[in-house]
Amino acid sequence: MTNEELRELLVEKYDYRNTQVDGFIKQINAFTPPVAAAFQNWLETGEIDDTSVEGYTVKSIMAKRPMKVVGAYLTLDWLSREPELAKREINDKPMS
Repeated sequence: MTNEELRELLVEKYDYRNTQVDGFIKQINAFTPPVAAAFQNWLETGEIDDTSVEGYTVKSIMAKRPMKVVGAYLTLDWLSREPELAKREINDKPMS
């Protein structure tokens, strides 16, 4: 999928704002291979698999923090890059 196709999908199907999408696409293009594969699977099938990073999955992240699926994949990738900081944010940040 091209960046433009991904942009259209995120805006039209998943209700993201145009102003958000460019930053997301840059991060998505830099996903670690396991997160990239899981994200691609979700894009193609609409199913969230059980890919786990530091004991978290997309579903468990969404259960702890209200966010859309793309945000949960971004968080899953963040866990692979900065696990201690990401875990603190997931677990300690007050709900707004």
